Amino acid sequence: MWLDLKGAVVADTVYDSGVLTAKDTSFTLPAISQMTADLNAMGTMTVPIVGLLENMELSITKIGEDKGLGKMSKLDKHSFEFRWVQNVVKADGSTSPEGCKAFVRTFPPTALPGIGAEIGSASENELTYTANRVQIFVGGYEYLLVDRLSQILRIDGKDYMSDINKLL
Repeated sequence: MWLDLKGAVVADTVYDSGVLTAKDTSFTLPAISQMTADLNAMGTMTVPIVGLLENMELSITKIGEDKGLGKMSKLDKHSFEFRWVQNVVKADGSTSPEGCKAFVRTFPPTALPGIGAEIGSASENELTYTANRVQIFVGGYEYLLVDRLSQILRIDGKDYMSDINKLL
């Protein structure tokens, strides 16, 4: 069985509330980490608690200072859209681009960058946010949706919160 080989990211863009704010930047989407509990079972066994998540942090590293950095630094909630293109190698050896998107809603930034300058180097400015909603699409397929305020935890089409929400 052949799985397409996902290659390098070719380009990316970042939009904040529909306005282009960054191109060819680096970002780290929030990790989805479940809280855990320790149980006694022949010693200690750590198990995940489905439905309880650790803080979801988004970081964006912006090159240079401009209006885009100013917009992303506002102490308001943000609705980000990330678009990136990755190369894909098919079973027959051909390559094609594949589009990916992520939609992330955040609270105001948790930290504003300290701006530094060095002769001959571009400045890098990292912004961090606490996310309350993350939705990721790869090639048009919804990989995951986590919406903390609406109690949704859907991965690969399965909503892990639906059974819990039915009982409430």
